[in-house]
Amino acid sequence: MGLDQYAYRKTPETGEEGDSPAFVWRKHAKLQTFMEHLYTARTGLDASNLNCGELRLYAADIDRLETAAKAGTLPACAGGFFYGHQFQDEQAEAYRAHDLAFCAWARAEMQAGSTVIYSCWW
Repeated sequence: MGLDQYAYRKTPETGEEGDSPAFVWRKHAKLQTFMEHLYTARTGLDASNLNCGELRLYAADIDRLETAAKAGTLPACAGGFFYGHQFQDEQAEAYRAHDLAFCAWARAEMQAGSTVIYSCWW
């Protein structure tokens, strides 16, 4: 068991998922904390509601994620039983190139008119 994280696109023509999932992470606690902060700010709901839910990402979100990933300043995770917070710094470093590839992919998808979604399950 543990935190599984996904990113996929929904096409503009059908709204269906395409090439799902395009990106997968496992126990990337700092990315989860970043996404939970976005989710809470956007919805006003508790971050636990993101479990098995969807978070639509926008260009500004991707810009902030890319800046934080490059600088090594993704927000620290205070816990989360299944998140792997005990090794969050190592995971953030190991996933840095993957995170940046995701940002480039997400921008391209958004420019093509697709919706980019983040989802997680724990």
